[in-house]
Amino acid sequence: MIADVPRRAPGSALEAQVRVISALFMRELLTRFGTSRLGYVWLIGEPMMLAVMISTVHWLSGSHLPNDLPTFLFYGMGYVPFMMFRSITSRGASAVTSNMSLLFHRSISLLDLMIARNLMEMMVCAAIVLLFILGGMLTVGEVPSDPALLILGLLLSALLGHGLAMVLGSVQVFLEFTERLVHPFTYILMPISATFYMVEYMPPEAREMLLWNPLVHVHEMNRWAMFGDRVVPHFDLGYVMIWVIGLNLVGMAGLRGARPRLSMSD
Repeated sequence: MIADVPRRAPGSALEAQVRVISALFMRELLTRFGTSRLGYVWLIGEPMMLAVMISTVHWLSGSHLPNDLPTFLFYGMGYVPFMMFRSITSRGASAVTSNMSLLFHRSISLLDLMIARNLMEMMVCAAIVLLFILGGMLTVGEVPSDPALLILGLLLSALLGHGLAMVLGSVQVFLEFTERLVHPFTYILMPISATFYMVEYMPPEAREMLLWNPLVHVHEMNRWAMFGDRVVPHFDLGYVMIWVIGLNLVGMAGLRGARPRLSMSD
């Protein structure tokens, strides 16, 4: 399978890079899910089950979301974008160390490995988001208030995860123990990222602290794009863009610095 990765021809760098990433993308897809449909079913079933459980607990408690927001869709649309970020960050961070053998091919760069793996995670999670939206439309007639803004929010969530994955992946080349810290770090982020709540209902002091986290802005923007005037959003698109650009630039620089270290260890 490795031998099928196309080599880059002089004069067609962009076209060859697309072909390389496409081949790596298919390799990642087969590695992640294989030929069994069970893997795809579980990928969709995990966020569905979590949304159902949280919605059920919320319903049994007798409480209601403000402005009659649909409980299942509210929690599902909060968790799936975070799951996208978490999957891209945690799995992307290990793309370098788990694909060392591929680096013997001159046509493959560390950035190619990152893009292929993270693109696969983004597309899969985006498909799950689409299923939640279709479910909301069919069951409760809930249509996204601003589809374009919702797509932008999902893209920003993926780009934040991609940038952080590159940073963590390059750090792991120099400090191997950091690989064990990635998963706990992403889980710690969940309760402070407004995944299951709106910051409007937090105390002002807590709200100010939470808004330092760019993921909070993304989730608030997604809720505004989904539910419109029924929620009071708190987000700054410019602030999120600064984080996206900064993480991706630092991540690409880190990968460039990590590549010679890998060559010396070959």
